[in-house]
Amino acid sequence: MPPASDPGPLSILHDLLARVGTPAPGEPALVVSAPGAGKTPLLVHIALDALLAERAVLHVALGDGVAHVRAHYDDVLRASRGLQGADHAVAAVQIERRRMVLSYAELAFDPDHLARQVTMLEEVAHFTPELVVVDGMHAVTWEAHGAALAALGERMGVPMWVTVAADDGVIPDGPAHGAVLRLDPGASAMQLALVTADGSTTLPWVLDPTTLRLTTPEALAEPARLEAAACTVYSGGASGAEEAFGAAAAARGVREVNFTFDGHRQARTAGAVQLSPRELEAGDVSLVYVSRRLHRTYNQHGLIRKVLQTLWHMVSRAQQVFVIGVIQDDGTVVGGTGWSVELARMWSKELWVYDQEQHGWFTWTGHAWTAGEPTITAAQVCGTGTRYLDDTGRQAIDDLFARSFP
Repeated sequence: MPPASDPGPLSILHDLLARVGTPAPGEPALVVSAPGAGKTPLLVHIALDALLAERAVLHVALGDGVAHVRAHYDDVLRASRGLQGADHAVAAVQIERRRMVLSYAELAFDPDHLARQVTMLEEVAHFTPELVVVDGMHAVTWEAHGAALAALGERMGVPMWVTVAADDGVIPDGPAHGAVLRLDPGASAMQLALVTADGSTTLPWVLDPTTLRLTTPEALAEPARLEAAACTVYSGGASGAEEAFGAAAAARGVREVNFTFDGHRQARTAGAVQLSPRELEAGDVSLVYVSRRLHRTYNQHGLIRKVLQTLWHMVSRAQQVFVIGVIQDDGTVVGGTGWSVELARMWSKELWVYDQEQHGWFTWTGHAWTAGEPTITAAQVCGTGTRYLDDTGRQAIDDLFARSFP
């Protein structure tokens, strides 16, 4: 559990919810930010607060599948509560009993369909939510369906929280809503702002992108050691670097998730999570854009597209990205692995590449590659790289985990 000097994420969350007020039925509260700022972890914090207070929660996911939603809860629970072993298992079971997940990863979102699903859950499963959270809306989706969602919440008589991705972080047009929390990039964490009718008020808490914890800037400044059990490595299980990352993670007690898809051959199947065609589409990219970015040409069809889509899922979930490969003179990395590097650079992730020709680690500073020695400090990391892993690359992976989790 958090040390006595740390107010702890639940205490902070109670203060936060008291500050913004409980959303009234029919007036959803919003979490707004640019894409990739941490809306899902914050929403999961809010849902966990209700679940651990023995309130039933309905989680509606517009982008992730059910397995991925559960993984989000597991990651935030581990990071925020510091639970391990039997304590974590007990809490996870309690949460599972009070939470229901509806996923629209395979379906177009339709509020009328959601209303029918809610009725079915009440009649068949005898599940009546006391809080509804809706994750994965974009500004245009909120403008189109926000009024219907608000009406559904009013009919159900329950509060509702909704995440809305807006490129500029500005609250989109839509129906009347309750409180709005906005996540704004800070120097080392996402700052919370309460958006009111007469302007925004910066709140005295931040969301740490490394640990997914709600905390204070003062606590964030204090060094904290990451426990292996609180860390997850996202990879693909392919032969070579990804297989080595998985083996090194397992040897240190680090959880591994290896994304795959129909027709993909994994060398390492531990922690395998199969992405559906709809989930793959969420990571779709323009191969023309990839070709221009990496100065090379890819086939528009076949396996390569699915591989690039899978890399999107791996990198998007990570705060740190570790890649084994070769850095070229133009700053890109050889092969399809280079797309994971470009994603990390575009999203301003902490990025490290072990160059098997230069026999050293290099980090991207925003302008250039700089030599250094990395350590895993984030609760969620991505490990990927070349299939042609040599002995120096394998040793670099083993040494990375040895330094991080002695």
